[in-house]
Formats: sequence, C-alpha cells, structure tokens
Amino acid sequence: MVQGLDYENALLDPGELRFYRSDRGSLVMCVGEEKYRDLNIRRAFPLEETNRFIGFFLADGTELGLLEDIESLDAGSRIILENELEKIYFRPVILRIHSIGEEFGVVYMDTETSSGPRHIEIRQIRNKIRLLSSYRALIEDVDGNRYELRDWNRLPKMTRAILSL
Repeated sequence: MVQGLDYENALLDPGELRFYRSDRGSLVMCVGEEKYRDLNIRRAFPLEETNRFIGFFLADGTELGLLEDIESLDAGSRIILENELEKIYFRPVILRIHSIGEEFGVVYMDTETSSGPRHIEIRQIRNKIRLLSSYRALIEDVDGNRYELRDWNRLPKMTRAILSL
C-alpha cells in the first residue's frame, strides 16, 4: 500500500501494476505482490483528462494511490482498466435531437445517442446542464444518467432556448 497522501508518495509505479479479472469477473489490482479487490476507481479529471490521474481506493475509502497515465500500463492491464472505467463513466454522446419540449418544468427530448435512441427527461434544467466549453455541455437526466452534447451551437435556436444554452 502506498504510504502518505501527498502527490509524490501517492503515485503508483505502472511497472508494478497489473490488472485482471477474478473468476467472478470483478477487477483485481496487483501492486507488486499485494492484491486488491473491491476497488473504487475515480478519474481526477473525468471530462478533460480521461486517461490520466486515476485514483484507486478501497471500499472503506482508504487511498491506495494514483496512476498518472493509463498509457504507461502493459497492454492487457490497460484494456481491462479502460473497460472498467467505461462502465463507471458511461456517458453517451447525443448525436441528434428528434424532438424536444417542456411541460410542467420538465424538459423532455427524444434523441439518438452513441448508445442508441433515448428518451431523456430533465428537471431543474439550470442545475442539470453544465457547460464544459464554449461548444460542449453535459446533461444529467432525472435518473442521474449523463449525456454529452457536442457543438450545441449547431442546435436550432428554439432547442437552445429550451435548454437554456
């Protein structure tokens, strides 16, 4: 286990890390001879640096350390870790908005996403749409699912008005 919580001591050596799936399919992280299961994995910068600064924690919140860059892992471990992060940070991209409306303070949209068609409902729209840049936005629906909207400037004026963009 990594000692201390300061940046220098929290960095994990990618040469000592290995990831694999247990017989039951859960993620296992090996640091040298130590094996860790029941991990919580978090991206420090989930929107900007998706493959850098990945934090590993035990279920009780104990920090194991920080991986500076996924690309520094061996190919097999990198693929397993990337797949795990994709499950944790599932975020389809909205490709097309077929219809949009608002009723009783709830915005609803029928969309085509990178994961297929979705009916999205948004309450408290001012709190559930976060601008990521001058053209990207993150939308959270009533179920807590997050969707990325790329280049919202291209949306029709009425759609932008309904979404308060």
